Amino acid sequence: MGFFEDYFIEPMTNPMVQGYNLVNTIVFIAILAAAAYLVFRVFRKRIAFDYRFFLALTPYILFGISMRVMMHRIEAGSLVLEGIVKTASPLEPGFWFFTPGIWLLTFALVLAGLFVGGVHKKLNRKRLFWFGCIVMGWPLFFNFLAFNNWAWFLGAAVLIAAVSYGLCLGIDRLTKYKIMRDPLNLFIVAGQGLDGIASAVAISFFSFSEQHVVSNMLIDIHPVLFVAVKLGIAVLIAYFLDDYLKENPKKKQVVGFVKLVIAVLGFATGLASLFKLGII
Repeated sequence: MGFFEDYFIEPMTNPMVQGYNLVNTIVFIAILAAAAYLVFRVFRKRIAFDYRFFLALTPYILFGISMRVMMHRIEAGSLVLEGIVKTASPLEPGFWFFTPGIWLLTFALVLAGLFVGGVHKKLNRKRLFWFGCIVMGWPLFFNFLAFNNWAWFLGAAVLIAAVSYGLCLGIDRLTKYKIMRDPLNLFIVAGQGLDGIASAVAISFFSFSEQHVVSNMLIDIHPVLFVAVKLGIAVLIAYFLDDYLKENPKKKQVVGFVKLVIAVLGFATGLASLFKLGII
């Protein structure tokens, strides 16, 4: 087989081949970066990249994650949907249930939501949000029907919210860095808290494993260390971005967009881990 088939077609069509590898991951990241830059260039004068915009995007994040969880269930054999199989053809419905189809579909729906919200005139965040709620409804509900571990799911969600908010509140009150001055910082920290705490719980109490070498090493030392490192990195990212903005006040939109992307990616990975706790 050729290079393209080995690294791109096989992961998309063969259920026995993992969806991600080093080559396609690098390409997907490059495409994501290019798409993010294009979105910023096109909408930077029409959208305020702040926490309100992040909240309006949360239904789309939940849609993408719900579809991803369904994908994992299909791959694990615990869910069978007629006609939904791994394929490299966007003309077949299965393409949109697996990587990269899921994320292309989610991105397209965000663009649709922006135009429903009137971004071509003046963005109405409420319309963007409610269109997203309609979009996310069926896959989210479909996954909730499969939940058999609500106690762990809700317990982890409460713990994540408490730890993330408590950490930010403590930094805000006990240090000179007023991290909560920008609510987007809270979402950056919460996103990493989601991924860290949900992963630590899944690995410590259930039969999950961590694929990343560094993360696995930290968890082997102690799961709390893994969570602490992720939260610490999130705080440092927020701090350095705020420090950069202080020195470059005209870069508010750039910094806001970078924070937005980090928060979205954090919630995307974190919610996926949290949802898996509910379906254990």
